[in-house]
Amino acid sequence: METNSSSKSAPTNFGAIEMLVHQGKTVVSSEDSAMIKWAMETITEGRTATLYLKPTVYQAIRRWYWTPERVKITGLKPISAEQAAKVRSDFNIEVDGYANSLECPRCGHGYSTYEFIQQGIEEHGEELVRDTFSLRRAAILQINPVQNTICRNCRLHIISGGPGGVRIYYDYEYWCVQGNAYACCRSYVVAAAPDLRATP
Repeated sequence: METNSSSKSAPTNFGAIEMLVHQGKTVVSSEDSAMIKWAMETITEGRTATLYLKPTVYQAIRRWYWTPERVKITGLKPISAEQAAKVRSDFNIEVDGYANSLECPRCGHGYSTYEFIQQGIEEHGEELVRDTFSLRRAAILQINPVQNTICRNCRLHIISGGPGGVRIYYDYEYWCVQGNAYACCRSYVVAAAPDLRATP
């Protein structure tokens, strides 16, 4: 265990760790390469986790995961300037990066970044969503997240099919102006492209 005098990193905040443990969370401290390997195995094996990472660790996972083949399978595209402006105007959130879009099979209404943030505010509250996108120098990685994508128009829970019979979910890889990230990775994309499991 490193102490403040032997480490150049920020001091360990045991009060914050204790608070998280009392909330039922587990806090893990690990060497970067071990965390990257664990995250890759968690994605591939289909387990669910939320990781709060330093951006350099997330970048290594990102380079391994978001191959051109995976981008194509999920339909990931850059967030348009118009959509980013609408999110900023309506929710006061700065967002950039990539997301795919789903279409409601009943009413045809689109679901992408704006609708995802709108649903997040409805389900979790404005403060939590804004805080998620306002972290500084931290990345949140949702691994195999369990989420219901609900049409903002007719309230249908959207189930979408993709190439090769792969069920496509709403996927996102957000980058924000504070040097942070909020993203997801899913095992179904790994399974759909098994030759892409090479390490970074």
